[in-house]
Amino acid sequence: MGRLWSGGSWLALASVFLGLSLVSTFFVFAFGFDFDPDDHPGSYYEAEIPKRQWMLVISLLVPALSATASVLSILGQPRNVFRISVSVIVLLLALPVLWFCWVIGIDSIRSAIYFAKIFPY
Repeated sequence: MGRLWSGGSWLALASVFLGLSLVSTFFVFAFGFDFDPDDHPGSYYEAEIPKRQWMLVISLLVPALSATASVLSILGQPRNVFRISVSVIVLLLALPVLWFCWVIGIDSIRSAIYFAKIFPY
């Protein structure tokens, strides 16, 4: 098991999750995008709030897993300067994606709450 989950394995997993985080970022943006908000009643947006919250959680989980795997790669054995450097880069790329998903997801939830209040049933 020690050889299977070496630093290189964690780096590969972190890279896969970093690629998937770009997909989850697209989904959180597309899921929360309201093209013409007054097409739906307030009850629609009330029902959308839990869905958008779950989408936020899922979209945050993917880059968080990438960051976690990259930290495990940095700490993993055997020590390799190149792998550690690439792991730091992956970590530094995962953190802004995590922040961006947070901002987009929270904005999506806030807009659903706002539209649920202003549009009649």
